[in-house]
Amino acid sequence: MTRRTTKYAVVLGAGIAIAGLALDLLPSARPGLHTVQLLVILLGLFVTALPFLIRRIGAWKGSPKAWRALPKALIVVLLTGLVLEFALIAIGYGTYFPQEIPESFLRPAPWWTCEDPACHYVQDEMTLACERGYMTGRYCIVNAQGFHDTEDFVYSAALDDQTRILVLGDSFTFGEDADIGWSYVETIEAGERKPALWNTGIFGVGTNQALAAFHMFAPTMKPHLIIYGFYVNDFFDNLFPVDGYYLGIDENDEVVKLQRYHLDPWGNVTRLESQKILYYRWSGVEAPANDVERILGATRLGSIFISAIDHFGKQFGVAQRTHRQRQIDLTREYLRELRDASAKLDSELLIMLIPRKTDLEKPGTDFLRAVQLFEELGISYFMPIEVLDADSDYAPDWHWNNAGHQKVGALLSECVDRFIAAGNLADCRYVVLP
Repeated sequence: MTRRTTKYAVVLGAGIAIAGLALDLLPSARPGLHTVQLLVILLGLFVTALPFLIRRIGAWKGSPKAWRALPKALIVVLLTGLVLEFALIAIGYGTYFPQEIPESFLRPAPWWTCEDPACHYVQDEMTLACERGYMTGRYCIVNAQGFHDTEDFVYSAALDDQTRILVLGDSFTFGEDADIGWSYVETIEAGERKPALWNTGIFGVGTNQALAAFHMFAPTMKPHLIIYGFYVNDFFDNLFPVDGYYLGIDENDEVVKLQRYHLDPWGNVTRLESQKILYYRWSGVEAPANDVERILGATRLGSIFISAIDHFGKQFGVAQRTHRQRQIDLTREYLRELRDASAKLDSELLIMLIPRKTDLEKPGTDFLRAVQLFEELGISYFMPIEVLDADSDYAPDWHWNNAGHQKVGALLSECVDRFIAAGNLADCRYVVLP
């Protein structure tokens, strides 16, 4: 191999690698490293190193004919790829990305907003949604602040004479899959002591939403006790801002819930702004990182390649391992802030650790990680795992049914009674104190 050939190969390889880095400059590119970009950079490095490898092994030394044959080989490879592509089209093999992307395919659901510090429903719009059949059940009982409660979250003199409880959490706390009046929060509220209770539970949120709801209502209510229903998927939810979901109505007049943020294996969190990008998620795939990946995923051969990468990532948990420490760190910070803010109001903080159905047989990694965080931060936590039954207390999806809610609600109601009597959580069953 001549020095001139080596120089050309180095220049070509460096150009490919630089082009890979420059993919971030494309208008449709996500920030940060992504799969296609990494592969282009590696290709450039390989081309740069190729002449040195050849020279080292001496395989092509003094063989200029091999270099002259290279364009022919590339043409053969290209023609073979085209034949395979048309063959895949002929047998009906689909592409990874949808072929046609509509500008708009969802009407925004007007009854859901995250414009305030915490996400909540819009009372008037939710009333209309219920009248039109979009929403039913407990979703149709919404107060002026946009949460499932029959009373508004506003100060009144009556609060001064009651034990005040602020409840934070997600769909478990909202009461999903429980009949009206049967959720664990409603069971506490119906207890003998009749505490004043504000329930800010809402679906699909994490600790950051609980913290935002605390800042919205705790200064007004000045609760004696704060109960936060922590479900183990809060670790993942905390990777995203509180406006993590987009609610819309599709062309079939069905309500569609889509995650508003993209999280790739390299740690990039990007808000999916346009409906064009949300359409990818609606189609079951993540939006392409840039135009190169989009074009690649619009071909059949490229789709096989991207699907293989996806399979590899899921098989070996690449994304999960990449973000695990970040999930822990964010959750720790949110919990620490909630703990400190509660202490400033002289409020007792109790976290209820909600187990997955699978945790009942053997506590999983997330469950044990949550326990470790609560103990590290010196936060009292309530664990009903011993009293729950996987067959009788869980609904077909993964929430508690009436029986599960009633079991937990009865224990917490008993705990609230003892808290009111003693002013602390020391006598509560299944409560672990710091």
